[in-house]
Amino acid sequence: MKKKLVSLVLTAAMMGSVLAGCGGSSSADNTPAAGDAGTAQTEPSAAVESADASEAAGANQGTEDLSGTLSILSWYDETKAAPVIEAFNAKYPNVTIDFQYSPPVADYVEKLSTLLYSGAGPDIFYMALENREDLIKGNYVEDLSNEPYMTDGTIPDSVKTTYGADGKAYSLAVDCWVGGIFYNKDLFDQAGITEEPKTWEELLEVCQTLKDAGIQPIMDNCQDAAVNFTAPLYGSEVKSKNPNIVQDIFDGKATFKDTWTTPIAMWKEGLIDNGYLTADMVGATSDEIVTAFATGQVAMILSGSWNLNTIDTINPDMNYKCMGVPGTEKTYYCGAVNVGLCINSASQNKELAKAFLEFAASPEGLEAQYKGYGGFTIANGYSPEFPEEIAEAVTQVKDGKYYIPMADWLSYTESLRLTYIQSLQDCMVGTITPEEAASKLDAKLAEVSAE
Repeated sequence: MKKKLVSLVLTAAMMGSVLAGCGGSSSADNTPAAGDAGTAQTEPSAAVESADASEAAGANQGTEDLSGTLSILSWYDETKAAPVIEAFNAKYPNVTIDFQYSPPVADYVEKLSTLLYSGAGPDIFYMALENREDLIKGNYVEDLSNEPYMTDGTIPDSVKTTYGADGKAYSLAVDCWVGGIFYNKDLFDQAGITEEPKTWEELLEVCQTLKDAGIQPIMDNCQDAAVNFTAPLYGSEVKSKNPNIVQDIFDGKATFKDTWTTPIAMWKEGLIDNGYLTADMVGATSDEIVTAFATGQVAMILSGSWNLNTIDTINPDMNYKCMGVPGTEKTYYCGAVNVGLCINSASQNKELAKAFLEFAASPEGLEAQYKGYGGFTIANGYSPEFPEEIAEAVTQVKDGKYYIPMADWLSYTESLRLTYIQSLQDCMVGTITPEEAASKLDAKLAEVSAE
């Protein structure tokens, strides 16, 4: 029961926060798409000062003297944000929060851009992968590099890398989403598999062992740029050996063909050519794949943490775990740092804004965000108990053992994402080779950069 309750809380919030890592996925995928957020209906500005918060503030004797009005454009709706706002007001009872909400992703990015371009931007707002480049290059965000939470170990390096540039950090992100290979422990036991595969060759051996035991080894529809085999393989086989490789590609010193052919070939030759993944799976919906896994029809699937509740609802007693995608020497996961708070570089209330971010990075602030938003906390200072199926994955993502292309591509992210997925699907059905799939990314980069 505890597992299910935790899963319910986390899943509801991650369905929103994962958007930033996926760049808008196909509707056939369980990963929420950018366009699935609904009609753009921005809630009117509201001063969020709850009576409960005021009472709590009184009980705490108003621990801080700051006063004034702080405006925020939130990625999370008022219900999810309430625990954070109330806890902040308990510490700063004389600060009024002017709260606005716009649903992610497309509506939020458009709303924020309009406000910033018109000079009416809020004091605090959120940075996502979709607006990271524009915010940093446009000098719309305050440099947070020297803030205490960035220098004292509270915020992991993965956050600074995701939302930073030129050695500077611009966003306070405190949680993440994770994904990888979900495997059925009972089916592994049935096939005589006693431990998780540690290398790519061992994973292929596991697939064959399952197949020999009459168990379908794995399913994947190759429709998600955030959760697939080739992304973590790129992390283990390429990025781990040359952290600057993507910069080299955009600088013309390397190509996608040079760097992506190997992980795509490993996936194609290992899983598709051996018949573990089949072309007809491209037409399967993610709901069908998750259901097949939860009902014991397949031993492994590629999935993200947003499917925990679905699996537990279908099969509350299922014995499963999320493991990474093993490479030749290292294992990487799917995942990404969630959206993070920023301070408007043009804000007239920077003292209040800095106080809000300092609070957000504090143990009480982290706890309030976990309660409200439900993401997997990766900041140090508060350690909630995660579902056992995903706990190890969270630790690995916190340590940077993950790869998601959209967080790494410096520009033209959406155009490259669409080309990436289409190329993988074409490769899966056998119409192009791994080398041709990688080369299509070079062609797309040349096309969009020339426009």
